Amino acid sequence: MVKEDIRRYIWIEFVIWLLILFFIICGVRIYNYKIAKKLVTYQIFISDADGLIVGSPVRYMGVPVGYINKIKIVSDEVYLKIVITQKDFKFPKGVIATVEFNGMGGSKSLEIYPPTEESLLSGKIIAVQNPRRLSDATSLLADMFGKINSITSRMSYFAREVGVVDFKNGVDTKGIEDNMDTADILINKVINEELKYEERKSNK
Repeated sequence: MVKEDIRRYIWIEFVIWLLILFFIICGVRIYNYKIAKKLVTYQIFISDADGLIVGSPVRYMGVPVGYINKIKIVSDEVYLKIVITQKDFKFPKGVIATVEFNGMGGSKSLEIYPPTEESLLSGKIIAVQNPRRLSDATSLLADMFGKINSITSRMSYFAREVGVVDFKNGVDTKGIEDNMDTADILINKVINEELKYEERKSNK
């Protein structure tokens, strides 16, 4: 009889603690739901998330204003849900979102920049700009050096044709002087012909 009473009390205490735990969990969930409902959220689709994870910071002009709450691949784009934690803050229409480095550890953040004329014309609250990857920068540098090399080659060819530069002996100053003298002779010849034409015209 005593054992049955003890067993009954244990079960009653277990049920009571289970109910207390249940109400605590429900209370926490309801509280978090109300807090989350008050927060401002934004949803965007980006073609290149480049290192963003759930919890990555969201910055507006360098100031932290929120974080990434959800990331999901949808078709050929990445869906991002942004939660704004700064009180009474909303993005102006036409802001530009892009992914950038955040700190020395290589972590990434979603950077938001003020709107431009082009982003305002898009009609979106948040316009998306693809992040600049290292491969893009390398390709741009390669193109730039290629153009510089092409310009240098053309200048060298022109200098050799004119006789200004002798790559064995350096710059040929005598060649420059001869070319300038030739140009002076041609100019003087044109001026003299023009003067003769004006003189004949006045004699008539």
